[in-house]
Amino acid sequence: MPAPGIPALRAWIAEREGVDAERVIVTTGGAHGLALAVLGLLDAGDEIVVDDPVYPLFLRTLDLVGAHPVPVRVGAGGIDVDELERRLDAGLRPKALFTVPTFQNPSGGTLSDEHARRLAGLAERFGFMLILDDPYREAGFEPGAIDVRSRLLDSERVVAVNTFSKTLGPALRVGWIVVPTALAERFVRLRNRLDGLTSGTLQELVLRIVQRPEYSEALAAAGVGYGRKARALQQALEARFGDEIEITEPSGGFFLWARLLGEADFERFHELAQDEGVFFQRGEWFAVDDDAHLRGTLRLSFSEQPVEALVEGVDRLHRAWRRLRD
Repeated sequence: MPAPGIPALRAWIAEREGVDAERVIVTTGGAHGLALAVLGLLDAGDEIVVDDPVYPLFLRTLDLVGAHPVPVRVGAGGIDVDELERRLDAGLRPKALFTVPTFQNPSGGTLSDEHARRLAGLAERFGFMLILDDPYREAGFEPGAIDVRSRLLDSERVVAVNTFSKTLGPALRVGWIVVPTALAERFVRLRNRLDGLTSGTLQELVLRIVQRPEYSEALAAAGVGYGRKARALQQALEARFGDEIEITEPSGGFFLWARLLGEADFERFHELAQDEGVFFQRGEWFAVDDDAHLRGTLRLSFSEQPVEALVEGVDRLHRAWRRLRD
């Protein structure tokens, strides 16, 4: 079996991405794709710009080669391209940049097409590679609002990482990367040195599922369902917390990002919330280094629980907040 993946699945992915199949490598999930990208592009001591807040497991992936992360803030509009350009003009010279461009984890921000093009232009101008991790792209709340294709694939400076984990299920451990044509052979050789190939049985299973007409229909229905849950969660938070909370309204993905206002012991708040039967991810856990700007932020997941449980969870979260503040 070929290391880049079975030809039929590579062809399906290539058609969906609008690229030549030789640029597609099937991976054992998204994390494996990120590891390949890091090992294929970075060396010890290299600087790489990363989202701040960032998907924390990516920082562990950088430990594989000893690369140094340089944080650039992420907001509702994705990674701050203006800040990045200022720092590049001031002398920053990264080897690569990592971002989640669509429904970013944890902030939910989405990079506009205009800013994505500016990002590609900066990569060309300053000579760095872009690692675009886009696993939530097909989890938009409005069907058709987000293109199913990875962005910027016409650039020779983009490695796009994706996975079926957010659409078919994480236990399948099947994903893919799209690499520049000039780097395809290098990445295949790297893949051969690591684990050889992804399970052919799982690749065939994924192929049979995605080729069915119900696949696209199921994705659209799931996105609508996630949107319903996200709106219910946001409305419950606004009703309970009022002007004590700021919310970044999500338009897709699995998470809602919020900030509780005022001075408080947020570590104690996290403990009290668990006493009330609610667990959330503290924003500080997604910091690259200094976490001061993320204190009071929290990531709330809405993908799994029904609406009723989400509303009840907000009630419990508010009880913990009142206990802390009273």
